[in-house]
Amino acid sequence: MADEERKRRRGHRRSGSQGQGPSQPPDQPASDQPDEATPEPPVSQASTSGGTSGEAGRGKESARKSEKPMSGTPAPGTVSPMEFWRRGSARSARPAADTQKKLGFWQRITGLHFPAWVPVVGVILIVFGILGVLFYTRSAAGAPRIGDHWHARYEFTVCGQRQPNAPTWEGGVGVHTHGDGIMHIHPFQQSAEGAGARMVKWFEYGGGKITNDSIRMPGSNDEYKSGDKCPDGSEGTLQVFVTSASTGVEERLDTINRYQPQDGDRVRIVFGAVESEPVVGDDRTIIAEEQATRTMEMAVTDDGATDPATAEPSTRFDPNRAQVNAGDVVKLVLKNNGSISHGFRIRGVDGEYDTSDDFVVTPDGEDPATTAGILQPGAQGFVIIRVDTAGEIEFRDDTLQDKIGILVVGQAPEVTASPTPAAEAVDVELSVSMKDNFFEPTTVSVPAGKKFRINLANDGPTFAHNMRIAGPDGEFDTDDDLVSEPSAQRVGVSGELLGQLDDPGTYPLRCDFHTEMTGTVTVTAE
Repeated sequence: MADEERKRRRGHRRSGSQGQGPSQPPDQPASDQPDEATPEPPVSQASTSGGTSGEAGRGKESARKSEKPMSGTPAPGTVSPMEFWRRGSARSARPAADTQKKLGFWQRITGLHFPAWVPVVGVILIVFGILGVLFYTRSAAGAPRIGDHWHARYEFTVCGQRQPNAPTWEGGVGVHTHGDGIMHIHPFQQSAEGAGARMVKWFEYGGGKITNDSIRMPGSNDEYKSGDKCPDGSEGTLQVFVTSASTGVEERLDTINRYQPQDGDRVRIVFGAVESEPVVGDDRTIIAEEQATRTMEMAVTDDGATDPATAEPSTRFDPNRAQVNAGDVVKLVLKNNGSISHGFRIRGVDGEYDTSDDFVVTPDGEDPATTAGILQPGAQGFVIIRVDTAGEIEFRDDTLQDKIGILVVGQAPEVTASPTPAAEAVDVELSVSMKDNFFEPTTVSVPAGKKFRINLANDGPTFAHNMRIAGPDGEFDTDDDLVSEPSAQRVGVSGELLGQLDDPGTYPLRCDFHTEMTGTVTVTAE
């Protein structure tokens, strides 16, 4: 009986698995009821047609698998390939990829592979970059540059007293002076170009110093500071005034450190009472142009030649002698045919330069009262002259003060060369050599009350010199001093000192430009 009951139940299950049998009896457990949302797997033809028992068993096993509910989607990285196989569906999940590691900039660069030409191009760019920086640096330096040759006149006044010019120095950079009251600016080195040629650098190269409120001239130990007292008890202030060559207008400098002298500028350095308005120097005579009765022409040039002793260009006036009649008012027109700037100044009948009876060239279009008296290359200017006393008057290039010519006043015939004047008669004649920086001999002897001449030869290789003998008061730079001519005797140039000392004794002598050059004059009683 038990076996029959089992067969009957098995028959019910078989017919239910085919989907065509009677509905499931009410007492079947809910877990065995098929899910309506899940389609039943198709039944093979063999099982419906009553195949072999093996095939029927496989069919029942398949049916049971189809009745098993689908599990949820597994977590990424935990799905077994066998699980997909069992389901009979395609694999739809993949293990999560590891987060990509971020690379630094240098790691990205070193990881790249460049073509062989890339390093070559890189080297070329670096080389041209360096050249570009050097070119920009040179351009930023500005003028003056190597090859330029500028001149700016200056004067220094302390408490109303005009001071001696700074002594000669070269310095090797080209920003210097020759003891002539001119700032010579023609750089030899790049360090002296542009800002290296400012006025403060000119002072430094000569061993001096200038700031907005203090000054120590090259060659001097005397320093003046704003607030120091003048001999009259007034308070002194340092002021610097510049007459621009381009405008002809004098202006006071507010910031001295920035000032770059330009070719033809005129610099006036004053320590003393504050000047409220610019003033015109008393170093020239100005005659109205309309008073001229005739015109004469002259040219100045340098021909590119250079003085080997001073590295200064030569100057030639053409003609170097000019003739006027006493009392005539003449307009002298001067053309600069040279490659650098040149000046023109006629000293007056007092025989001194930079005094009120001088005549100074005025560049065309500028004010005669404020002009610096210097012509740029290719420029033209004029000067109105009148001399009432017959004789010969010297003129010079104000930028190179030993380059001179002669103005003949009167009825003297015009000549091409200057005659050698007869030497003045003296009782005693001596010779002294001036070298860098000493006299040879250092001691000379003259008789008391006798007129003497000391012939001076500058045999030094570099510097200009002179000789000054202190007078009976024993002090230098006083009215009784005896001073040689010319006042600044350059290398290779001859000079002389004429004088007479009446009281026996020993008198000190020195060079004004190099005060370490000293000696003595012994005056003996007859």
